[in-house]
Amino acid sequence: MALDSISGVKSISVPAWLKLAILIIVAAVLVVDVTILWIALTNPAHKDWFSSAVQLMGGLVPLFLVVLFLAFATRGHEAIKRRTSHILLHLVPKTLAYALDGSPGFQAVEKAQRNKDDQGSTRIDVSHRHGDFSCLYRIHFRDTQSKHPAMRIFFLLVELKVREANMHLCVPQETFEEYCRLCKLNGWDGFKKAFDNTIRGTEGAGCRVHPAVYQLAVSKGVFQTAAVVYRQLSSDFFTDPSEQLFWVQDMVAMLKGFLEEALDQSQPLIWFPKDSD
Repeated sequence: MALDSISGVKSISVPAWLKLAILIIVAAVLVVDVTILWIALTNPAHKDWFSSAVQLMGGLVPLFLVVLFLAFATRGHEAIKRRTSHILLHLVPKTLAYALDGSPGFQAVEKAQRNKDDQGSTRIDVSHRHGDFSCLYRIHFRDTQSKHPAMRIFFLLVELKVREANMHLCVPQETFEEYCRLCKLNGWDGFKKAFDNTIRGTEGAGCRVHPAVYQLAVSKGVFQTAAVVYRQLSSDFFTDPSEQLFWVQDMVAMLKGFLEEALDQSQPLIWFPKDSD
């Protein structure tokens, strides 16, 4: 198969069983070659084996490089599904856990460098099927803006398509209906008024917001009103970790603005309920 570009090289795939078989074969040949080389060095009667062992070793080096290439190469829809699940289950929660925990206390830089496993107080639960392109997050975060700080909870739905990422900003349905009643607005007009700064900041960062809201059932008897923020992804998003990190960082900035606006003391109500867990 011809390789037309670097992105094509990145997309090559080999089944796991074939990777294992190739690895076993190369390892077996390598062991035999090392054995022959050892005999040639330690047994004068077989010193003529040395040149043959060296030649065989020279052939094994490029073969070993090919095996490494095949072992780390991926392609096709199965590879995209695995990468999608990895981003949704690892990169997104790990980044959110740090970013939504508020400002950490000051400490010596030497101590901060050692605190690599400090996850803070944010806790994230997920609803996700391996290989699916969507993930629903239930995020427990510390409300530090209220007079009586408490743990609160909100939901976020992320859909990671091949060329587009959808982020669903959710608020409790009953709270949203109460807000609309107080402001005498309905649907998208009410959501836009409540989170105007978040929406304008999101659009300024290159995302688009669908001008509508819908009802989302996050669990039995628990309903949310949601607005969809979407963003186009680059063609090499699933093979470029920097693109993935940039997207997550932009999403985190949006969520921080969303939560700050929701917890603003000027709001006529409290948007997110206290965590009962």
